[in-house]
Amino acid sequence: MFEVGKIYNRRTDIHGVYKGQQYGGIATPANHPYVFIFTSEAGEEYGYSDGFSPDGTFRYTGEGQEGDMIMSKGNLAIRDHQKNNKEILLFEAASQGMVRFVGNCNFIIHHTEERPDKNSEQRAAFIFHLDIVPQTKGNGVESPKAPYLIKPTKSKSLKQLREIALSNTPTKAKAKEKLIHVKYRSDAIKLYAKKRANGLCEGCDTKSAFETKSGPYLEVHHLTRLSDGGADSPENVIALCPTCHRRAHYALDGVSFNNELRRIAKAIEAKLA
Repeated sequence: MFEVGKIYNRRTDIHGVYKGQQYGGIATPANHPYVFIFTSEAGEEYGYSDGFSPDGTFRYTGEGQEGDMIMSKGNLAIRDHQKNNKEILLFEAASQGMVRFVGNCNFIIHHTEERPDKNSEQRAAFIFHLDIVPQTKGNGVESPKAPYLIKPTKSKSLKQLREIALSNTPTKAKAKEKLIHVKYRSDAIKLYAKKRANGLCEGCDTKSAFETKSGPYLEVHHLTRLSDGGADSPENVIALCPTCHRRAHYALDGVSFNNELRRIAKAIEAKLA
């Protein structure tokens, strides 16, 4: 339906087809099994600070512009989406009226913290911890119990790391287990990218400049990301030397270079498939 990394017109491509609230951060179309959520840096001045956390989850601020947030409407739709057989689809603002699809999400838990409302008054805000489901050419493996909690380590094979990175979190697992799995999956994709590179920069094909205690020094770069930090999948990561990594972020030809890196990553993964 939606392709990760692709840009869509919110009004025509989303609301024109599926309906739902055209304004605000959460849209809940009545006749479709989806909950659309939208994030933008523009909301930070009103306490809506979203993004990926170190544990690999995406932290999404609930709706409600004034006073304490209430667990109703869009907030309730996020919390109860699995019970209601709804999919959460996350989009980030790209330009005026345009949004980029980040991926399908599953709610894990939420917490409440003090955030300013639109009047700069402190209030209780809901922060939802979301698991962005890996996007792959095949279906991820969903194990019913402990096997999906395998801790990724350098000693794991490339195949084992890939399986951990692509495994789906069982929807019936406890919240604590889900959080552990998301963290393991995030760690696995970074180890996977470095092991796949085998000491060579996948951007310029040169040997790592130096060794560290954990092996050749390479940096993992995400090719399609939210504010330069996004959903993990083998086709979306590449191991780079520091020079290529900074070129991808800051060079005048950064856009074209990232497009070339996407081509390289896809070609590498095609050989491994």
